[in-house]
Amino acid sequence: MKNIKLLLLLLTFISISLAAQDTLQNTTSQKLRHVMQIDSSFNKEIDISVGKSTLTDLLRNVAAISGVNLNVKGAENIIVNCNFARLKVADLIEFLCSEYNLEINTTGNIVSISPVKPPIPATPKNIIEYNIDSQTLSFDLNGEKLINMSKKIAEKANINIIIPQNMYNHPIYGYANSMPVEDALQTLASVNGLLVNKDSKGVWTFTPNTVASANDNSGRTPTPYRFRTNFQADQLSVDSLGMVTAHIGQGNIQDIITELCNKMSLNHFFITPVDGQTGIYVNNVDFETLLSVILSGTQYSYYEENGIYFFGSSGVAQDARNVTAVKNIPLTFRSVSKIEDIIPANIKSGLQIKTFPDMNSLIASGDRRAIYRVESFLKSIDKPVPLITIEIIIADVMKSDIKEAGIGMGIGKSAATTSGTLSPGIDMALGASSVNKLITRFNGFGSVNLGKVTPNFYMDLKLLEENGTVELLSTPRLSTLNGHEASLKSGETRYYKEVTNNYFGTQNPIQSEFYSWKNIEANLSIKITPYVSLDEKITLEIEIEQSEFTEREEESAPPGSITRSFKSQITVQNEDMVLLGGIDKNTKEKSSKGIPFLARIPIIKWLFGKTKNNKVDRKLNVFIKPTIIH
Repeated sequence: MKNIKLLLLLLTFISISLAAQDTLQNTTSQKLRHVMQIDSSFNKEIDISVGKSTLTDLLRNVAAISGVNLNVKGAENIIVNCNFARLKVADLIEFLCSEYNLEINTTGNIVSISPVKPPIPATPKNIIEYNIDSQTLSFDLNGEKLINMSKKIAEKANINIIIPQNMYNHPIYGYANSMPVEDALQTLASVNGLLVNKDSKGVWTFTPNTVASANDNSGRTPTPYRFRTNFQADQLSVDSLGMVTAHIGQGNIQDIITELCNKMSLNHFFITPVDGQTGIYVNNVDFETLLSVILSGTQYSYYEENGIYFFGSSGVAQDARNVTAVKNIPLTFRSVSKIEDIIPANIKSGLQIKTFPDMNSLIASGDRRAIYRVESFLKSIDKPVPLITIEIIIADVMKSDIKEAGIGMGIGKSAATTSGTLSPGIDMALGASSVNKLITRFNGFGSVNLGKVTPNFYMDLKLLEENGTVELLSTPRLSTLNGHEASLKSGETRYYKEVTNNYFGTQNPIQSEFYSWKNIEANLSIKITPYVSLDEKITLEIEIEQSEFTEREEESAPPGSITRSFKSQITVQNEDMVLLGGIDKNTKEKSSKGIPFLARIPIIKWLFGKTKNNKVDRKLNVFIKPTIIH
């Protein structure tokens, strides 16, 4: 029966949704026809062809082309792909509203377009049915008021039900299918924390399920407590410092508490009887520790207020005072922020705990024993937290050794001019005139005449040696508490332009260009989490990432980048410096070119060829030094 009701409810919801969609479509058409009468621009025909464009950009360009007034809200994430020819602006708007579940509102000749708000689902109705033939009751209640439920059941089942006035608005929840009336009422009362009784005249009465009624369903008044046991000195004693010794094989809990309060002259009051048997064997414990022990595992608790100890059940009647304690628990070394999440769930169950940042403390309310357990736990973790300062040295060293030597000669397309440097290093380009002057001078030293070179002759003379060392040091310093992550990020951002072209129209296409600025970051990122042991050894979880920009492939291309990263976990002594690791990059280049055989002879090879020896060494080393500050 319940499944049939759910199916009917689902079909009804689908029908309503379809009807709402048809109504929305009709409303959109009517509004557009009204605007078309005011502004004929909505009748214009346009050609559109777009791919992967946002709905906002599409309608903005349509408005610019056709001259209509459009306002778009909340459609920035809708991507449109379409290709239309000779389409009216109004028909385009109606199509987009139907395709992407949009609605429009008009103000004069201004059309506002926005996504349709989803309908709010209807709240399920409360159902009560009575079968006269089988005299059974069926119901499906979801928060129905007790008074309303009672009236409907009384009318349908022809019975009398009495509800106390202070319970009229009590919410009722439950489901039953063809249950006898008596069983149905008992089930409703049980699952909603109530009691229901039928008197001799057949009248049903709903009442709260209090402690007294739960312990005695007859409704009789409990028998008053009477002191039953006197304990001997060897069973229960209190010394001059208020420390308690108890050696009791079996005794009544209230008897033990009463005699202790009398011996220690403590003001006390029992809100409800504390009835129960216990056995205890303790030596030299304080009064509150003893109370926590003997009340452990029972439904009873206590609290102290203005020098008076109150005892009773934690679930007393509504007109009695709850036996709950409230205590401010200050923290000395730790911050109260997020400390509540650290407390185990099993020891804070049933307590209300609030943070009080002004005093760096917690306010705990509830069972005194649970508060004591929370307080003991907090004392065990409220210890000084070490502060760790971490010095980091990131050394990026590059050493280069470059040697080039040789002579190059040839004939160019045009006359070369003499240029270059003689120091540091020889790197000269000699033109024909300079070479002819040298030849003229050599001709005077012997009988051989070398002649002249052509005007386009050139000679390159190179004799270079270069050594260099580039050292880059980064020395960040971080400080953090034990067990907390410290992070540092430093770098630069470069931007590049991304252009998108869209074409609107087919016969006379109009180009629309959109561009956006995008960015790429090159950063030095450091994340370190330290953990300090009792012997002051420090375990570090380290993540280091360093990225640098490289040259662009093209002027309009995004900047390139290279990244070097390091991730490790190490343990070091306090104030020790350690090398985490290094990344070495060695580049060697050795090449020569010249006339065969002659280019291999020493010294002569410089006249008939060129040699080149390059060597570049690059090292990235990371050093770290943690220091504990007490």
